[in-house]
Amino acid sequence: MIRLFLGRLFADRTVWALPVAGFALTSGIGLMVFGGAMYFYTLPDTEDRMLYSVYATAALILLVIPMLALMGSAARLLAHRRDERLAGLRLLGASSGQLRRLVLAESAALAVAGILTGAFLYVALMPLVGRLPFAGAPMGVSGLWLGVGLLAAACGVLLVFAMAAAFVGLRRVEVTPLGVRTRQAPQRVKWMRAVIAVAAVVVVFVLHTMVPIRGELVIMVVAFAFLAVPLLAVQLIGPWVLKLITARQTRRAGTAERLIAARNVLDSPQRMWRQVGGVAVAAFIGVIAGCGVGLISLAEFEQGSEEAMIFADVARGVWLTLFIAFLLTACSVGLNQTAQILDQRDLYSGLAKTGVTLTQLNRIRSLAVMRALAAVLVVAVLAACIVAMPIVGWAILTTPVSVLTIAAVLMAGVLLIYFGTLVTRLTMRAVVEAG
Repeated sequence: MIRLFLGRLFADRTVWALPVAGFALTSGIGLMVFGGAMYFYTLPDTEDRMLYSVYATAALILLVIPMLALMGSAARLLAHRRDERLAGLRLLGASSGQLRRLVLAESAALAVAGILTGAFLYVALMPLVGRLPFAGAPMGVSGLWLGVGLLAAACGVLLVFAMAAAFVGLRRVEVTPLGVRTRQAPQRVKWMRAVIAVAAVVVVFVLHTMVPIRGELVIMVVAFAFLAVPLLAVQLIGPWVLKLITARQTRRAGTAERLIAARNVLDSPQRMWRQVGGVAVAAFIGVIAGCGVGLISLAEFEQGSEEAMIFADVARGVWLTLFIAFLLTACSVGLNQTAQILDQRDLYSGLAKTGVTLTQLNRIRSLAVMRALAAVLVVAVLAACIVAMPIVGWAILTTPVSVLTIAAVLMAGVLLIYFGTLVTRLTMRAVVEAG
């Protein structure tokens, strides 16, 4: 049965193409980022090696969340496309255990296909990315190559993440005697998550300012915590803040479109956060990047000096990290928007039957997404400013170059989400016409 099910799966390109593309892009970029980090970790043992290692660790931290978000988006999109096929098998007599094994086998097959494609993408891009100069010389293909053993281990870790995402999605699927359906009970947003997030950030800042730091390993661990904890705190506190803001918008909605849009978000703030939460990471990185650019603009170094080379490498790395974050976020937005429309196809189809036009449905979705985006950006920018303030100070944070860089990043994030809503209008049309 599994072989027949997988054969039918790969025969329908509309089912597997987007999820495999999501897994492939995540794997390719993830392997390339990991290869670049290993290049810095294996530099000759000099005074600058620790500095490069810290920056490489920071880039890994900042990019882990958008990479996992894209992989989760691919898994969720796959879950929405398989419900009808599973329901048909259930009505034909397949047992609950058989269906769950089919789901995991399907997810594993698509994840393996995507990860292998991503590995080929990583190998194909090594000559191009290897031309980037760091530490006084191009990284080269040999510098980015992980080796067969480490490459296989990294692909194995990516496969574990993909299967974990599939397992989480399977928890939302209920196998009943008459069919298969997706559980529609909305997830609750608890204020305790916000308290835990704030407490964790406070603990990290207290340890950073009061505990003496000695040793290369300790410095890297502290740098990891100093960036990772606030970034994770944003992910924890974001849905709760989004719920508070949307509840106020619901009470003050002046039109039916605004009311439906607000209720759409309020039904599941976590789901909406997954759609726009990637921009929070990009905005967080953008503020840090703006501070770095502002710091570099005020520094004066002799042409060709080692300090000038290091700061040029930092600037190059910051912009490269920002580009990768936005690329991952753009793909995640497209997949999440598509999954969201498929998840709420009954709602949109029902509204269309009551006389709501396709233009109004698209406007409702745009209102829901863009107003949620405003809350996301506020949370992300405030968190990044709190992180950057003790390091660079208010003067660096408010330099014209820093402010312009941060503004450009935020504008790019807004346009990214907006175009994501435009791209999925074809999916909305298909859902309405099918209803």
